[in-house]
Amino acid sequence: MKIITIRGDMCNVHIIISNIVVIVDAGASISEISKVVNKDSVKVIFLTHSHYDHFAYLNEYLKEFQNAKVYMSQQAYDKLDNIESTVANIFGVRELKKIDKSRVKEIKENESIANLEDKNYFVRLQGHTDCSMGLVAEDNLFCGDAIFENGFGRYDLPTGSFEETTHTLNKIRNLHNIRMCYAGHGKNFYIKEWDQN
Repeated sequence: MKIITIRGDMCNVHIIISNIVVIVDAGASISEISKVVNKDSVKVIFLTHSHYDHFAYLNEYLKEFQNAKVYMSQQAYDKLDNIESTVANIFGVRELKKIDKSRVKEIKENESIANLEDKNYFVRLQGHTDCSMGLVAEDNLFCGDAIFENGFGRYDLPTGSFEETTHTLNKIRNLHNIRMCYAGHGKNFYIKEWDQN
């Protein structure tokens, strides 16, 4: 497995290259993504949560990557056309439309990407939002905005919760065999270094 991180203008986009290509979040322009992937190899676009900065370019991705499905929680899909809960209004966006449901695969905790050869599973990481999910692939955690190099994500935005954030931080500490974290913003980091902060 190879992992490439693109520092997008909205959020980090992490690209997992294995027997298939998995794109984590949609916060970098399609021109940036297309520089590093073959469009036919992209099978999964995983949205960690429903904040606009993480799906701003999703429609472009779906147009470019015809063979891809969008993996997200049902709660995330339900919010995609809501200006307030997606915080799209903060970015000056006035209208949103849901993506075609036929391109979506609803995910739940402990499910995996069946056609990804590397060991993987999804994990709920609520707190930043009530729909936040992470992906564990081998010894890597793709955590969205649940945690960052020097702390954790905001919980004062719509559907955020301090109590759930606390639960999620403890849950991450108890995940076994995680070495690296790939967050939605900032640097990638070693989980041991984060846990010492």
